[in-house]
Amino acid sequence: MDEFLNKHGWGQATRAGMTPDWSPRQYWRLAKNGGETAILLKGPEPELAGHGLAEFVDMAGVLRKAGLSAPTVYAQDLPHKLLLIEDFGDTPIDTPAIEAEAYAAAVDVLAKYRTIKADVVTYKDGYIFKKLALFSDDPRWMDAWAEAEAALPPAPQVFSHMDYKAGNLHWLPKRAGMARIGILDFQAAQIAPFTYDIVNLLEDARRNLDADLKAQLKARFKAALPPEWQAIFDDWYVFMAAQFHARVLGQIRGNPRVAADVAPRLEAYLATELKHPALAPVSGFFG
Repeated sequence: MDEFLNKHGWGQATRAGMTPDWSPRQYWRLAKNGGETAILLKGPEPELAGHGLAEFVDMAGVLRKAGLSAPTVYAQDLPHKLLLIEDFGDTPIDTPAIEAEAYAAAVDVLAKYRTIKADVVTYKDGYIFKKLALFSDDPRWMDAWAEAEAALPPAPQVFSHMDYKAGNLHWLPKRAGMARIGILDFQAAQIAPFTYDIVNLLEDARRNLDADLKAQLKARFKAALPPEWQAIFDDWYVFMAAQFHARVLGQIRGNPRVAADVAPRLEAYLATELKHPALAPVSGFFG
């Protein structure tokens, strides 16, 4: 690590460790005497699905080409799992003073996401969907989801971030329009149902979004869709929300790093979502 930083002119910078949330990656904020900052990112060893640094570099380029704000990669040493990247600061979009404006801009970014073409795995073939099986050992569990989905109209499949939550979206007020959203943790991007990312954003496992603000943002997202997508939006929103929350419940079971309020929040979300008739095939798996 020292050799990497020295080689790229950051060897004398101060280093401050950053909280990695649930991530297996490690982060440090580097600061030079003149005030210049950068982020040092170290990937997990061995590499884990969804955390590849080569994918981070590739997707950062895809997003910037689309006019969105992904960090500039200043230097990389992929064999040693090291990246030196642009610092987007410490203002996530759920910061109270800018929350309404920032969340609205984040919703608008998703309209741009729908236009992106990238060679990434599809949702059903990726590791994220497979983790849904962690919720239940019952062999009928995954079949029940397939039955519920089969009763819905087919969902348009679009380029999706797959972890589109407030902690991965930072406010960059000196930029304009959608570029004010600094996007992080996008390396696991997939082609997924068109409601996947908006569900991640508004039905956050880590916090309860104000109900009025959530309704406004949901309506904003829906209004930007083609009419034929709007017609199926509500059903696909609740379907993906329930699937997302069930998967996360399965993933966090027994994990001491997860805050105590997360599981009860997910269970409360599911209690509402499972009332939807489209979810009848899976409702019996919940107490």
